[in-house]
Amino acid sequence: MSEIRAMRRALGAVLGGLVAAPVVLVLSAGPAQAAPSCGAVVTVSTTVTANLVDCPGDGLVIGAHNIVLNLNGRSIDGVGLGVGVRNGGFDGVTIRNGTISGFDHGVQLNPGTTQNLVTAITARHNEVAGVELVNADTNNRVIGNLLEFQSQRGVAVLGGSTGNIVRGNTVRDNRDGIYVENSASNTVETNQVIDSSDRGIEVVGSQRVTLRSNTLTGSGDAALALTGSNLNTVDGNTVTGSGDAGILLGTSHDNQVVNNRVSGSGDAGILLDLAQRNTVRGNNLNVTAPNASGIELIGANGNVLQSNTANAQLGSGVELQNSSANRLLTNTANTNNGAGVFVTGGAETAGNVLDGNTANANNGNGIVVDNAGNTVRRNIARNNSGWGIYAAPGNTDGGGNRASGNSQVGQCYGVSCTA
Repeated sequence: MSEIRAMRRALGAVLGGLVAAPVVLVLSAGPAQAAPSCGAVVTVSTTVTANLVDCPGDGLVIGAHNIVLNLNGRSIDGVGLGVGVRNGGFDGVTIRNGTISGFDHGVQLNPGTTQNLVTAITARHNEVAGVELVNADTNNRVIGNLLEFQSQRGVAVLGGSTGNIVRGNTVRDNRDGIYVENSASNTVETNQVIDSSDRGIEVVGSQRVTLRSNTLTGSGDAALALTGSNLNTVDGNTVTGSGDAGILLGTSHDNQVVNNRVSGSGDAGILLDLAQRNTVRGNNLNVTAPNASGIELIGANGNVLQSNTANAQLGSGVELQNSSANRLLTNTANTNNGAGVFVTGGAETAGNVLDGNTANANNGNGIVVDNAGNTVRRNIARNNSGWGIYAAPGNTDGGGNRASGNSQVGQCYGVSCTA
């Protein structure tokens, strides 16, 4: 009997301690569990039933593979430190349906994490990122979240994170909307990126990243920027009202920039700066508002510009500065405030081919090739406020050029044109 009484006293002491300490009740796949309000390690599928407030470090920590953490519409709130939900390397985890605010990171997927799903999360007012992947590999998905008011980035994919998907999120009022650095083969698609104070989507030092069908509005700097990044695809994005270039390729090679719509950029709609061997095809500049200029190349060599529409820009439609061995094929550059197509540079920048382009009704010359060593053939230039085609001495007349109705009576200089 004395042993039974001792056991009862010990049990009473334990229960008394639990009543005295604040707890948050959590419902899981098994019986209801009692867990600390902050810093709990979640090892079974769990539905949170109360808010976690003023967490001094991490909110919740994933501690097992193949579980679901359902925040159940509740909020996890921090004091500016730690991570709202941290996964240190567990696979097949779903984190969903709640609000995370006031941490360094809202959700963080760390090295070794695969096949996670982060969805229906609102992450706001975190310091470094709303959702961050650090060396997180293979089919982690960040889908359908609201990521707003982070001091730095809405979504960050960093440190060799490979083969992940960022899709269908609303990312607004962050410094950078979506940021990918030193990470390959990721897909960023159908996101709404709004009012980033710096760049909307930025890719740095990364390869084989696909940026597809995103809408970017009101970026303070370049809206969609690739820096030191090769073999990527920028396809079908809509860019409006950026403070600098709409799409920027800086020291980036062998990329595909196709079928994008760019309007109202403070600099060129598409800018290639020291960027080599890229393809820029089928883009529409000035869908809703003119850009400062349409497509601009600066020190960019060996690129293909094909079947782009660059009409009614505030400056030139297409401009090459100090750029060599580029091919300008079947582009349309009409009704621009400057020239339709303008090529300039020193003797060392040559070998550009202008073939089959149309430059009509520009408030300047239709096509200008101001340096020697280029080929001009089969272009059309009509009704421009200057020459139809002006080619400086030393260029090759490839034939088939046509011009009429231009202000200069001779219509073309340096090449032969038929009416």
